[in-house]
Amino acid sequence: MYLMETALGQYSQLGPLNVWRCAPVMQGVGIAMVILSLITAIYYNQLMAYTIHYMYHSMAREVPWATCNSDWARENCFEVGGLYPCSRYNLTGPTDSVNCTTKNESSASQYWKYGVLNLDERGLQEFGEIGEIEWPLIVCLLISWIIVFLCLVKGIKSSGKVVYFTATFPYVILIALLVVGVRLEGAVEGLKFLFIPRWEEILNVTVWRKAAEQMFFSLSVSWGGLIMFGSYNKFRNKVHIDAFIVSSLDFITSLIASIAIFSVLGAMSHDLGIDIRELATSGPGLAFIAYPEAISRTLPIPQLWSVLFFFMLFTLGLDSEFALLETVLTALYDSFPRLRSRKLLLTATLCISCFLMGIPLCASTGQYIFYLIDSFGGGVGVLLVAIFELIALHWVYGVRRFSEDLKFMLGYTPSMFWKVCWVFIDPIVLMLLFIYSVITWSNPTYGGIVYPDWGIAIGWFLAAISVGMIPLVFIIFTFKMLVTGKISEVFKPASNWGPGCPEARRELLASKSTFGMDETKYGIDNPAMDARYYSQ
Repeated sequence: MYLMETALGQYSQLGPLNVWRCAPVMQGVGIAMVILSLITAIYYNQLMAYTIHYMYHSMAREVPWATCNSDWARENCFEVGGLYPCSRYNLTGPTDSVNCTTKNESSASQYWKYGVLNLDERGLQEFGEIGEIEWPLIVCLLISWIIVFLCLVKGIKSSGKVVYFTATFPYVILIALLVVGVRLEGAVEGLKFLFIPRWEEILNVTVWRKAAEQMFFSLSVSWGGLIMFGSYNKFRNKVHIDAFIVSSLDFITSLIASIAIFSVLGAMSHDLGIDIRELATSGPGLAFIAYPEAISRTLPIPQLWSVLFFFMLFTLGLDSEFALLETVLTALYDSFPRLRSRKLLLTATLCISCFLMGIPLCASTGQYIFYLIDSFGGGVGVLLVAIFELIALHWVYGVRRFSEDLKFMLGYTPSMFWKVCWVFIDPIVLMLLFIYSVITWSNPTYGGIVYPDWGIAIGWFLAAISVGMIPLVFIIFTFKMLVTGKISEVFKPASNWGPGCPEARRELLASKSTFGMDETKYGIDNPAMDARYYSQ
């Protein structure tokens, strides 16, 4: 799918919105991608704000999450390395005794909940009430959006230059953490936990669904970003080679990051004598609780390593934010070409709007809002977009047409394996995962707090305004064709569909005229390949 999306953008030289000229009835897929990218860009930048907050406080004489000696600490706070909660010990006999404490929440966990988030443990209450605003987080969020704006101010040219640093710097930090981490005593326990399979989970469909969602986000598949980046490639760029290299590097990067993280967690587990499962949490808990705690206890000069770690997270987030916002901007440029001359104003307007919409995430109920958006705005919704994307390109437009487009552009014809994957295997597997997700669906909770009905309604609204665009556009377009008497053209490409490169268009037209090829030979069976197209 990575190859499919980048090749589609490169062939048409169009963004995720207008690229569906190949199957106009399915243009809702492009709209869904743009909306998903916009929603994700708003709340994803909040994670970057958290990293700025942690970076700043990592420069203190002692990292604040290592102790309970602060105003944010509650009575049940305990410091890792000291006495542990008695609940962790199996004290069954009348003579059993051990030094332990009745306190049951680590200082790192409380720092995250109360020192950073000032979390309102009542959850979302009345509609419109977001709780107390955390001004330090507002400042961090503002700084993050200013940096994003400065990097995007000249479009893909400026962000492309920044990526040279943001894409390479994380490797330096990851390799440094890996080298230091694997040398720690107990690191091998973390690596065993990482690499030894738990075969009882092999048939757990939820695991496969989570893996699919992570793959989609890690490679930016079905978010529109790959189509957007592909549209900036040269027409003859060997995109199939790029797809192989990038996918391989993504796997290698994930492997290096996993080893670096779990080696340190293993060392902490060994030093403290606790099960590594208690440390290897998922989501923000790993980045903002477990790993910072591990750094402060196992690595020398924890302040330095903490700053480097969170700066690395910030640069990684910056790369993702570039893709999300450029997807939205490219869609606007393609739809309204006059806006290209006002890039500065449009980029500033978008960043300011996203910042303002992200302010509720900086409130004491912000984490509940964050998790709600993450549950409904992405995740399962991306699976559904991916399914319709495959149907649109390989069933409506046609896998034969798409394969011929690749052959004309690259001189490369996809093998039968890839065609079978695109047409049958990918959509069927994703559809099964989606159906299972629907069957086993339960309303999300955060920290055991149940969302009110109005919160769940907002979540479904977020899902509807993105994925709901697909059937809506399908119905509107079909009705339009029916009214105009063109119902037979519902599943045909638009008249202006074809290679985005003018020279390539002329070459394709010449080859048709010279050799008398069938009009659908290269996937073009519309007036765009007529000589009148060039006289307009």
